[in-house]
Amino acid sequence: MCRFIIYKGSAITMNKLVIKPANSLIVQSKTSRKRAKPVNGDGFGVGWYPLHNDPEPARIVSIEPAWSNQNLIQLTTKVSSKHFFAHVRDASIDMPVSQSNCHPFTSSRYIFMHNGRLDQFPKFKRSILNSLSDKAFNLIKGNTDSEYAFALFMDTIDFCDNLSAEELKHALYETIRRIIQFRIDNGANTNAFINFAVSDGISTVATRFATDVNSQPASLFYTQGTFNYDQLADDIIVNHEPNGDIIICSEPLTETSHGWIKVARNHAVVVDSNNSVTVEAIPIPFQS
Repeated sequence: MCRFIIYKGSAITMNKLVIKPANSLIVQSKTSRKRAKPVNGDGFGVGWYPLHNDPEPARIVSIEPAWSNQNLIQLTTKVSSKHFFAHVRDASIDMPVSQSNCHPFTSSRYIFMHNGRLDQFPKFKRSILNSLSDKAFNLIKGNTDSEYAFALFMDTIDFCDNLSAEELKHALYETIRRIIQFRIDNGANTNAFINFAVSDGISTVATRFATDVNSQPASLFYTQGTFNYDQLADDIIVNHEPNGDIIICSEPLTETSHGWIKVARNHAVVVDSNNSVTVEAIPIPFQS
């Protein structure tokens, strides 16, 4: 499994979250605090919506560990964005380490990433492929379960680019429901960890979900307000404000968990165009 962060708010240079905090994504790539296996060194990716008038996100990925990549440091220090995704990868067993398999994935104005695994993926991979339109099929460049899920999502929305936050949310729920059904139909009865994140640059949805009622999903947290870097503490300070800037992340970026809200199992965080945050239960049946 992996680690990721999502930011949506006022324009900042990306290094303020990717590099500077005490438990930044760079730190999590080497010593994650919320995973039994702390290393996420099988590549990284950053996707961001540019400040100029361009609705489609930019994206860079690399198979190098995030902690040793100088290009990542240079890029995040110089590029500002109001909305970005960043991801460090721990490849699932039998999944190759390649640029094609690095998150986030993009299509048109959409950006998507996954923390988790669709266990027993080979059992239902062909069923997903057979269900896809030609357009969604041609999106797939690698062989990771996450990219297949993204192709399924794009088919679910029929590649529409003007969804409301409600429509975006329900499309992601429907994608999860379809994945669960594919798994059931093909006898994949182990746990699937489904922490998905998707945005169209306006609204954003992130899920914390596991199909096995006896298993906890991968961790997910969020906070909202203003974020200032404290040079003395060598960390960011969160000042809570309604409708402020938003961070959604696999684990708190600061030295302590104070001020970070843990997302309950099988819940989603929904951020609309006004930066209003809603947390709700995902209305999808899951395997027992």
